[in-house]
Amino acid sequence: MKTLQDLARVDGMGDISFHEVTDFHAMGFRAKVHAIYNSHFDRLLFLDADNVPVRDPTFLFDLKEFKDTGAVFWPDFWHPLNSIFNIHSQSLIWELLDIPFANMFEQESGQLLVDRRKHAARLELVRHYAFQRLDILDRMKLVHGDKDLFRFAWLKQLSPFHMIRYPPAVAGKVINESFCGMTMAQHDTEGNVLFLHRNSNKLSGVARRADRDNMAEAVRRATAKLASKNPGGRKTPKFKEVQAELKAIEAVPGKTLEAPELDGFPDPVIWTHLVSFKRATRLAHYVIETYNADPEFSKEQNCYGQRELGKNPNFYVQKVADLSFSGLETELRRYAMEAANRRQEKLSSP
Repeated sequence: MKTLQDLARVDGMGDISFHEVTDFHAMGFRAKVHAIYNSHFDRLLFLDADNVPVRDPTFLFDLKEFKDTGAVFWPDFWHPLNSIFNIHSQSLIWELLDIPFANMFEQESGQLLVDRRKHAARLELVRHYAFQRLDILDRMKLVHGDKDLFRFAWLKQLSPFHMIRYPPAVAGKVINESFCGMTMAQHDTEGNVLFLHRNSNKLSGVARRADRDNMAEAVRRATAKLASKNPGGRKTPKFKEVQAELKAIEAVPGKTLEAPELDGFPDPVIWTHLVSFKRATRLAHYVIETYNADPEFSKEQNCYGQRELGKNPNFYVQKVADLSFSGLETELRRYAMEAANRRQEKLSSP
């Protein structure tokens, strides 16, 4: 927190204030609900930490759709005909919340535009859904975090909201003709990309390295040294011998999971192509696949979209290099590296 406060002072952003969260229940997705509910702003645009606008988004507050309803939401990849969260016409959630089935896209809450004055009652209900003591919604896997809680609260109270009518595009990378979508691209009311939600491959500012069991390797090395020095002697290494090996191992960074980028920034470049839904196509044909693109991508990497670009005629492909925000990822990766370096400096300082 002190690092953020220092940055705000250095950059001359004196109007930024920080408020401590004292509710120990406000963890995970509930932290978002808590922040919005307790915000000092009357009208707010909330963005997840891994979500960035490709241009100044303040024009959203002047939209007719926002002025008329006081709430603008964005769609998720999923809808009743294709959902990984089991939200469809037969889902128990509708009966449990006592609201009629809504045949619409699920909500993606990485960005939320809300007039808190106009929708205080809805926010009370969102807070109830998120913090209800029995945690039924989450335990029964009826919803995923806070994702759909906002639209459910608005639907429950029959309050209008504007859902962006353009389904999200997918930004990702192509390796050997294999595409892996790792970022959700959300649009404005005119269908232009406005937000890039990097929720499947987050920035860290440090190189990702393969997991390794340093302690087991330290014991193995220390044991091998004992056997080499005195074959008939002591078999089990002492604690200090293992610690010496462990220190030597940790001094050498492990193997990186991705090849280093030419610009030297640790995070990988993952925005090379943008896959978008054709506007003249029926929304029922909007189908996003989930898959693993091994060996081109790590087995642990979740991919979204279509592995074979051009396979689905309902989507079209653009190179990010040809788009107005082509240089954005480089800047973000640089910021992430600077943040990681600042954090390390703070940890290393006495």
